[in-house]
Amino acid sequence: MGEQENIFVECGADLNHFKYKFRRKQFMWPSQTELFRQHYNNIGVYQTVMHYIDPVWMQDDKGKVVIDAAKSLKFGNFYLDFDYPITSDEDYQKIKADVLKAIRYLTIILSIDISQIQFFFSGNKGIHLVVDAAVMGLKPHQALNEVYRDIAKDIAKFCENETIDLRVYDNKRMFRMPNSVNKKSGLYKVPLTVKEFKECKYQDILEIAKSPREIKAPTVIFSPKAKQAFEKYVDSWTERLENVEKFDGKIKELKVLPPCIKRMQEKVFKETIDERNNSATALTNFYFQQGMEKEEALHRMTIWGEENCVPSLKRNEIEVVVNSVYRGHYRYGCQTFKELSGVCEREICPLFNDAFNVSEGEQNAE
Repeated sequence: MGEQENIFVECGADLNHFKYKFRRKQFMWPSQTELFRQHYNNIGVYQTVMHYIDPVWMQDDKGKVVIDAAKSLKFGNFYLDFDYPITSDEDYQKIKADVLKAIRYLTIILSIDISQIQFFFSGNKGIHLVVDAAVMGLKPHQALNEVYRDIAKDIAKFCENETIDLRVYDNKRMFRMPNSVNKKSGLYKVPLTVKEFKECKYQDILEIAKSPREIKAPTVIFSPKAKQAFEKYVDSWTERLENVEKFDGKIKELKVLPPCIKRMQEKVFKETIDERNNSATALTNFYFQQGMEKEEALHRMTIWGEENCVPSLKRNEIEVVVNSVYRGHYRYGCQTFKELSGVCEREICPLFNDAFNVSEGEQNAE
């Protein structure tokens, strides 16, 4: 694919500013990313995993023209992110054990040759696995990030230490550029050979990461079995996107809140910006599916962003989320609400049990 095909990526960088810690929304052709890297002295630089092909453009809340990632056609390599707070080699062994399980899944279940799996140390506390999309015979797709999330969920079932990060499959996900400096540690994000990954201790990996290095990407070996497995998810997401176009925005009218939604209204979200934003999008989507007017949803979400997020989500951030949901007519399901809330009680959920879809007034009248 070339620039003449109108392909863009988004780049971002860590900043030293006392107030603004990160800069993103820097859209460019892939060939321009090296200039971006150089501009920030190769320190704390990132690029979206996905390339946006002939993207849909929109104005954000500040009037800046940006790519509408949700609606744009996307293409990028398959990736897995293993993350765990490492204070000793014992901690690193937990990541290593899960990575080895993932390798078994990729090589045995999906018949991907191990030479096709690229290994990276993040420069701090993570291992990334990357497989060229051509190995699976994949083509650009609007929901390719979601396809990758579904595959990652299947793999995660076999990883007992739960180090696979399933939050890294949003449609604007950035990864640190290879051979760039991790600002937190001062080490480089470096490629590793499979032999190094299997045999090196954590201290050995840290020593390797003190300087940049190049490992040539493997020549693609196509896997028909992997293509078949991935296509199952591609077909599923194609159908979901087609249903979204027909969807009028409403689900079963509820008189009481499902336990997962109630929990999301009460829970304090303290972790990553992406988790807070994803939770805000999901909760807004529930209001949208219940037929709530956008202004009312905005009012409720503004309060939620102030009281339930640490640090709080600003009103302009909430406005972007609400406008995106109500404009895009996206539909979230039970699995998403379960993951974000940590709660799923179907036996008392009004979506699945009409006996619990009764208002407090109706209960008192009985």
